[in-house]
Order: sequence, then C-alpha cells, then structure tokens
Amino acid sequence: MLLAVVMGRGLTPLSKSKMTEVRRADPTVRRAVVLIFVVGTCMGALLVTAFMRYRIPLSDWVLADRALRIKLVFVILTALVSVPLLGLAVYLWSLGGKVVRAREFPPPGLRVIRDTPIVTGERAVFRGRLLKALAIGCGAASVVLAGLLWRLELLLNRHGA
Repeated sequence: MLLAVVMGRGLTPLSKSKMTEVRRADPTVRRAVVLIFVVGTCMGALLVTAFMRYRIPLSDWVLADRALRIKLVFVILTALVSVPLLGLAVYLWSLGGKVVRAREFPPPGLRVIRDTPIVTGERAVFRGRLLKALAIGCGAASVVLAGLLWRLELLLNRHGA
C-alpha cells in the first residue's frame, strides 16, 4: 500500500459496499509466525553473544592461516547473507505469479495472519507485478552483496599477504 502512495496512486479508504470478501485470519499461522520470530530473535542474540565471547580466539584462528581462512570466513558470510535473500526473491516471484494468474490478492489458498480484504482485478495484478519487481530487486541485491563481499575478501587477502 505504501508503494502505491509513493508511486502517485492515491489510496482511498474502501467503503463497506466495495469490500466484498475478507480472507479470515488463521490462528495457527499467527502462532507459527510469532514462534518463528521469537526463535529467530533468540538465535540471533545467541550468535552475537557467542561471537563476542569467542572474538579473540576466532581472530587468532583466522590469522593462523590468513589467506585460506579469510576466504572461508567470507564464503560462509556470503552464503549467510545471499542465500536467504535469494530464497525471498524466489518466494516473492512465485507469490507474484500466483496473484497475477488468480487476479486476486491474497491469492486463493494463502493463509493470512490477520483478516485481510481481498483485492481483485487490475489492482491485484498490479500488486502481483509489484511483488515480482521486488523479487528482482532482492535477487539483484543478493548478487551485488555477494560481489562486494568477494571483492572485500580479495582486498583483504592482497593487503595482508
């Protein structure tokens, strides 16, 4: 919705007569989303804590065989950053395709975490195409990040060797 406002498409509140259907929230999906968020937050905090605790031994390990281990660290970092972004891009592309084919947003069969009005017709197709554009952006960002990390690894190995 925000993108539509930014792109100059004025959004007007839907009147009761225009809202024909509403996709009802699925409490199971809502619980799953909250659980994933809590577990992800805890894992992130655990990783940051572990990194802070073992920062010096990790640094010593990397410097012991600098060229090979810096490359390994950057390969792992690139995978941790790029793979989830590529996964998001694939999901958004797939979701956008379903929306365009069904001419309905959210598409049939998609479970939602809150009651959501169903948008149909050209507005739904526009949202589907917007999802595909976002997928292209995520894919491009993933490739650019991988390239930048690869370049940084080359610079670190060249100046440290």
